[in-house]
Amino acid sequence: MEENASEIMQRITFSVVKYLETKTGVCNVKLHERTGTTKEALSSWEQKNSCLLPDDLKNYYLTTNGIKLTWSVKIDSSNPYPLGLMYLHPVDDIVEITGKSKKVAGKTVTKEQDSDTESEDEVSGLKKPSFTSSYRIFELDPCAGLGKVCLVYRNSHSGCSEIWFLDRSLRWHFLVATFTTYYRLMLLHLGLPQWQYIFTDIGLSMQAKQWFNIYAPSRIQTDVSRGRTYEHDLKDSLSVTPNQLDVSKVFKGKNEKK
Repeated sequence: MEENASEIMQRITFSVVKYLETKTGVCNVKLHERTGTTKEALSSWEQKNSCLLPDDLKNYYLTTNGIKLTWSVKIDSSNPYPLGLMYLHPVDDIVEITGKSKKVAGKTVTKEQDSDTESEDEVSGLKKPSFTSSYRIFELDPCAGLGKVCLVYRNSHSGCSEIWFLDRSLRWHFLVATFTTYYRLMLLHLGLPQWQYIFTDIGLSMQAKQWFNIYAPSRIQTDVSRGRTYEHDLKDSLSVTPNQLDVSKVFKGKNEKK
């Protein structure tokens, strides 16, 4: 029996909605239903951008065309406060960030800022991306204006890419090597504000830390132990086990059999 859209969304988010609804003060949890895109649409995007999407990302978009999950908190008698956001662009909205205009997020990219990309990322040891023809950079999530999660290619024809975070000062921070791993992290951090900053030398703001202490206390430890590998880091639990987060078994595409 085929799953309906709601069942598919619950499956690929590992019932995060149900988990959030058990947390004190959480309300208005809304997972926007999106059907999967088509292989033709993915092929069209690749031809248009002269880039091969990684297989795990293509399988994800065949299952659901991006994601938008929002939730709020209500404390005492106050009005609900929008807090959590898990978001990924629909495939047609994945656009390239180029250095041609020398402006990103409304800010001019200076030579000094772009020269920072010649250095290595402190955690991964990888050379940082740059707004040059040597890299292809595509926005996956605008992070509500707090930065950008980007799909970065060093060789666009190989289909090999990495996930990097571009902060508001236009500095690059390596997140993970694959989309699948990034998706796990997004779920584990519940879409809390600024969660990508845990994996930077900037860290979380005091207000963001307070929210993490309430809703994801185990994740806050990552901020002081960034030397661990990401796979080890993913084993920290939020009532979700690594087996439940086997994304490769979930993203099968809407036309594939289990």
